[in-house]
Parts: sequence; structure tokens; C-alpha cells
Amino acid sequence: MGPLAKHEAGYSAAGFAGGCRLALLNRREDKIDAIADVALFAGLSKKELGQIVGIVKEVEFLPREYLAYEGEAGQEAMIILAGKATVRRGGRKIAAVSTGSIIGEMSLLTDLPRNATVRADTFVTALVMNSAQFVRLIDEHPRVGVKILRTVAWRLARQSRIH
Repeated sequence: MGPLAKHEAGYSAAGFAGGCRLALLNRREDKIDAIADVALFAGLSKKELGQIVGIVKEVEFLPREYLAYEGEAGQEAMIILAGKATVRRGGRKIAAVSTGSIIGEMSLLTDLPRNATVRADTFVTALVMNSAQFVRLIDEHPRVGVKILRTVAWRLARQSRIH
């Protein structure tokens, strides 16, 4: 069960006191602006970004709370709006993420377990997107899915040239 599901079920996020809290950006346009620069959504129109915004929830994490656990079933992706977090694989730091970063995006399209643990270093505000809602959005708006898949393909192609 991911952080948002735990929150909605009355659990504290990732087992920490306080748990993640639902937050609210003042306007829908603020959320659209916040995700417009996220690489996964490159190429989406403002209208299509609005469709994405329609399925996200804004949450907040306290410092030292976990956003994701390595090996856990992934159920959502998160776009960091504010704050910083550390990404670890096998206990080793592999990245730092902050505003504009997306984590867990592979969970939107696969049932694979998470490949890293992510822990908030500061207060983190994130938009959380549930995989079932994302798949439903793609079913209803296939053009959005095609654009996102093109972006994913470009990212994979670029990574394969680097390695």
C-alpha cells in the first residue's frame, strides 16, 4: 500500500508519526504549471496536462518520511513540487531528487517492485498519481498515452547510448 493509500486508509505514511498530509495548491492552473516541465509529460498540451492534473492528489511528507520502499509493490508515481529527497538502492545513495523530479513512474505501467527507496530530506510536497487512474486516463485519452510513450522511448534511447 503506497503513501497516499495509507493516508486515505487512516495509516500514517510509511509508518511514521504524522504521516503524509493532503495539501492543496490554490488553483488547477498552478498544478498544470508545476507538471509542465516534468520530462515524462514533455509534449503534452495544456489541455492534456489538465487531464493529468485531474487524477493527481497533492500530499506532503515530513523530513525523514519515506516516499517509497525498494522491493515494495509500486502503486503510484510522485512529482516533487517542493523539497528534497534521497534515493537509495541496496542502501547506497544513487540520486538526490527535488522540485520537478518524478519518482516511481515505472509503477504507472508495470507491476514490477520499486527499484529504490526514497526518503524525504526536507518537507516534501508532491503530486501523487495512482497507476489505476493513470491507465484509465490513457484508455480514455489514447493520444496522451502515445505522447508519454514517445517521451519514455526517447529517454530509454538516450540512456542506452550513454551506457
